[in-house]
Amino acid sequence: MRPESEKEKAADLKRRYENLKEERDKRLSDWKDVQKFVAPSVVNWDNPKDKVPKRSKRFTTRPTQFARTLRSGLVGYSISPNIVWQKLTFENYSHLDKIYGAKDWLEEIERKLYAEFARSNLYQQAGLMIDSAVQYGHGVMLIDEVLEDNKLRFTTLNIQETFIDTDGFDRPDTVFRRYSMTLKKAETFFGKENLSDIQQGFIERKENLNQELTIIHAVYKRSEYDKDSPDSKNMPYASIYLDEGEDRIILESGYNEFPYAVFVWEPVAGTAYGESPSIHALDDIRILNKLDEQKIRIAQMAGSPAYNVPSSMRGSENVVPNGYNYFEKPDEIITPVNNGTNFPITLEIYKDIEDRVKDWFHVDFFLALQQQRAANMTATYVMELQGEKAAVLSDLVVNLNSALEKIIQRSFNILWRQRKITEPPVGLAGSGAQLKVEFMGPLAQAQKKYHQTGGIKESLSLIGAVAQIAGPQALDIVDFDSTLKRGLEGLGFAQDAIREDRDIEALRKQRAQQQAQAEQQAMAMEQQKQIMGNMNKLNEPVHPGSTLAELQKQMAGGLQ
Repeated sequence: MRPESEKEKAADLKRRYENLKEERDKRLSDWKDVQKFVAPSVVNWDNPKDKVPKRSKRFTTRPTQFARTLRSGLVGYSISPNIVWQKLTFENYSHLDKIYGAKDWLEEIERKLYAEFARSNLYQQAGLMIDSAVQYGHGVMLIDEVLEDNKLRFTTLNIQETFIDTDGFDRPDTVFRRYSMTLKKAETFFGKENLSDIQQGFIERKENLNQELTIIHAVYKRSEYDKDSPDSKNMPYASIYLDEGEDRIILESGYNEFPYAVFVWEPVAGTAYGESPSIHALDDIRILNKLDEQKIRIAQMAGSPAYNVPSSMRGSENVVPNGYNYFEKPDEIITPVNNGTNFPITLEIYKDIEDRVKDWFHVDFFLALQQQRAANMTATYVMELQGEKAAVLSDLVVNLNSALEKIIQRSFNILWRQRKITEPPVGLAGSGAQLKVEFMGPLAQAQKKYHQTGGIKESLSLIGAVAQIAGPQALDIVDFDSTLKRGLEGLGFAQDAIREDRDIEALRKQRAQQQAQAEQQAMAMEQQKQIMGNMNKLNEPVHPGSTLAELQKQMAGGLQ
């Protein structure tokens, strides 16, 4: 097969971009309404050079507040620098118990990941990714590294710049980003030698350095590549920068794995894009905005009504506060126009519409602690309530965790290639152990406590009741070591704080030896006590039938 020329590859990328844009633009109508009524600003969907956001004219900001509460709640409950929100384990839990040092190794990786996340911009960018998904149904984050600083870098793409596609399993595997940068920044990012002759001439003459170039960055899975080649053009995923204005490829390289984390709020089968709470609530949001518009107009009419003014007073009327109007005839007075205007919507109806919008954004769930203080509810009741509501959010949690897992996997791979992660224990080599990410944030914990650890507690209650009836032999069917371990792991207990199986066995053996020694010492002391208690009987004659008499009889028989 003849390899593509650079010109053919550039033309093919342009066609792919146009196809992706056509597919994305089918959703623009709803997305523009989201910008109009929910998003804090309006952007230009067609011109990447127009980077100044504009403010939308709306009559209510309640949907914007609800969206902000949802975004802040998800960040605080799922991926916050102030909480332990992820831990590593294995798909097969037995590897934790059977392979010595595995728990400590996983704990060390977790500490390394948290340290790298803290010195990067992850937590700021994660909020932007979630915010984009709350509004438009998807958020896209690039995970790469800053080579000169030797650290991770996270970049959430602007919604208007992003075009995505999926593989046969509806998993995102393609991202095209169309954006702009100045010629000066292009020289720094790509290198002068990779720019066109005309652009290099501008740089040499220091002309048009602020000229904006439109760039298309295409990342997609290569259909053919040499996995044994060290060349970046033979990596599994292509990374190609295209100068749209000149239809030429600026730079081509690749990635070892898909470098993007894509958070799709509610996937739609057969498409790369999803639904969002803002889109679901659009009909009610439009009504709410219209009602608030009417309320404002009615309030204006009541506060500043139109007036009936006698024609003889034309030009001399004074309707300002504390103004004076002079007239001779009693019927020549200024009167406000009474048009009978009132608000036809009751407060109950208005609140019902507002509550419907609020429900789409799960506001009550994320404000449960505030409501607890207001209603004097117990912490136990609030925990149960949160667990029930968290169960309703299961689909959302699965989709969010999928994106967060991609962030962790990609970060792990980068740190591994940077040799910042130590070699695993010898026992893991060839064991087939697969790393697994478990999420420990309050939202994930609310679900686990409601389902997983709640099931353990109920099971233990059942075991205790059965043991009282059937006796202690009923406990033989339960492995309490494993039960306690799973319960602790479900609650996010530190891996390195759970002892290895061989350490537990050694500890129990030592305890058994100490207990046996203590029992022997107790028996010796008891015997010594008995001997000392019988000291006053040593000179007494042996009574027939006594133990001592029987002992003497046996000894006499043995000597014969």
